[in-house]
Amino acid sequence: MKRGTAQRNTDLAAIHVAKKALGLSEDEYRDLMSTVCGGIRSAGELDAAGRARFRAHLQACQRAHEPTKRQPLLPHERKIWSLWMQLADRGMVHHRHTTAINAWVRRQTGVETMRWLNGHQQQLVIESLKLWLASRHGPAGSGDGGNR
Repeated sequence: MKRGTAQRNTDLAAIHVAKKALGLSEDEYRDLMSTVCGGIRSAGELDAAGRARFRAHLQACQRAHEPTKRQPLLPHERKIWSLWMQLADRGMVHHRHTTAINAWVRRQTGVETMRWLNGHQQQLVIESLKLWLASRHGPAGSGDGGNR
C-alpha cells in the first residue's frame, strides 16, 4: 500500500470515529463538512488538506465537548454547538467551551442554558448563529460570553 493511501485511510477512519464520538447524525455530519470544507459533503472526496482541516475541526469539537460528556447533547444543542465551533474556526469567537455558548444564549434569550430553550428559542438561536456565520463579523454586542 502506498504511503498516501495509508494516510488517506487513517484520516478517513479518524474522521468517522470522531463523527461517532460526537453523536452527529448523517445530515449534521455532512452539513458540518460542507461548511468546513467548501461545499464538499463526502469525506472520500476530500484531498489531503481537506481531510486534515476537517479532522482538526472534529478534534477541536471533541475537546470542546469534553466538559459536557456527562450528558449527551440534544439535537438542537448539537446544531448550536456545531455552528459555534464553525465561528471559532473562523476566529469570530475565541472560546469553544459550552460555558461561552450558554453565556451567549443567555444574553440572546434570557434562558440560562441552551438545553432549556423552547422550540421557538432554539430556531431563533440557530438562525442567529447562521447569520453571524454568514457575516464577516459578529452582530453588535454579540461577543462570546465575555470570554474572548
